[in-house]
Amino acid sequence: MPRLESYTPTPAARASRVVTMLLPFVIGVFCVLLSFVPVGRIFGVAGMPAFALMAIYYWAVVRPDMFPVYAVFVVGLLTDLLSGGPIGLWAFTYVLVYIVVLTQRFLMANAPFSVFWFGFLVVGMITGAVSWAIASIAYGMFLPVSPILAYILVTVAVFPLFSFLFGRIERRILPSV
Repeated sequence: MPRLESYTPTPAARASRVVTMLLPFVIGVFCVLLSFVPVGRIFGVAGMPAFALMAIYYWAVVRPDMFPVYAVFVVGLLTDLLSGGPIGLWAFTYVLVYIVVLTQRFLMANAPFSVFWFGFLVVGMITGAVSWAIASIAYGMFLPVSPILAYILVTVAVFPLFSFLFGRIERRILPSV
């Protein structure tokens, strides 16, 4: 009787698998860096949208297996380090939002885009409220709410474009994973 040899992937196939598994995390890191590029000044807008929040929400709903909670924590910590704010603010907020999205993703996973977008609006409001509360406690005073609201509204308004881009990346690069 002929003996079948077990399938062992080639080193290139293993490397390709690692790269595709890291892609959502790399996108999240890129989104953090993009948040600190002052492109908004060109358009007369003082703040930039929360690109990292968009990536975290998208991948938590669509492919949570590829963007685990520790990757979300690292993205949040990188945001904290670059923002100059209280360390742990965005790491905690992003992990909290990620957990909330994971528990509710069954509502948005195969729903129309309007439901997906509305879910992001809710997540944005939760993110704004939590970050405002933590920053207010850290600074020992009530911070103004209007900058946070503007920040979240700009983020929600830009979300469809980035959702489309993330979807294209997912369909083009990650179909076999």
